[in-house]
Amino acid sequence: MNITVNIQQRREPIAVMSLQGNIDASNFVQVVDKAREIYQNPVRDLVIDLSDVSSISTTGLVAIHKIALLYSGIPETMAHPDLTHASTARKHVKLLNPQPAVEKALETAGLKLFFKVFRDLESALDSF
Repeated sequence: MNITVNIQQRREPIAVMSLQGNIDASNFVQVVDKAREIYQNPVRDLVIDLSDVSSISTTGLVAIHKIALLYSGIPETMAHPDLTHASTARKHVKLLNPQPAVEKALETAGLKLFFKVFRDLESALDSF
C-alpha cells in the first residue's frame, strides 16, 4: 500500500489522500493511521482518492468507516452507534473515482449511500 497526501489550499485546507494498491487486512491500520495523522495536523476535510485501488476487502471498508467517524469529530474512545451517515461524516469525507470493483463493494456494504462520490478532483474539492 502506497499512500500519498497532498494538501489543497481552499477556504480551509483540504487533504487529498491517494491510495495505491488493495485495501485489506494487511494495511487497513496504515490507512486509518494516515487519516488520523492528517486530522491531527489539523486538516478537517478529506478526499480519499481511490483511483488506484483495484479491490477493497471488508476490512478495508471498515477503514473507510473508521475514517468517517474520526472526521465526524467523535472521540475514538467514546462508545457510539453507527454514525457513518451523519451529516458531519458526509460533510468532511468525500470519495474520489472508485474503480468498478471498489464501487461495487461500497454499494454492497451500503457505504456508497453515505458518502458523496466524485469522478474528478476539482468537483470533490469544490464540494467542501
